[in-house]
Amino acid sequence: MATLSSQLNRNSNDLEALVRIFKALSDQSRLRIIALLAEDRRRSVSEVANELGMSISSVSHHLSILGNLGFVGKKRNGKQVYHSLDDQCVRDILKRAIEHVSGN
Repeated sequence: MATLSSQLNRNSNDLEALVRIFKALSDQSRLRIIALLAEDRRRSVSEVANELGMSISSVSHHLSILGNLGFVGKKRNGKQVYHSLDDQCVRDILKRAIEHVSGN
């Protein structure tokens, strides 16, 4: 079985992808958005902004970053676009990180 170190050293593209993922997850606003979308309900940009007390432009910016990484998907319903957390791995990472910092 390969070690974590050897897995990372084997492919620099994987390492760069991990850096992008952790960089995206290192932002407090994006973590709050991910946690909200992890509640298994699609939300519009304005719903996310209202629920988190953020501006619509800021939420749009963060959703774009998360969407580019494949974390968040969107579905159009008429004129409204709804966003959801589409990556179970990200949900699991956040859950495990919360458990880690809370001592569980």
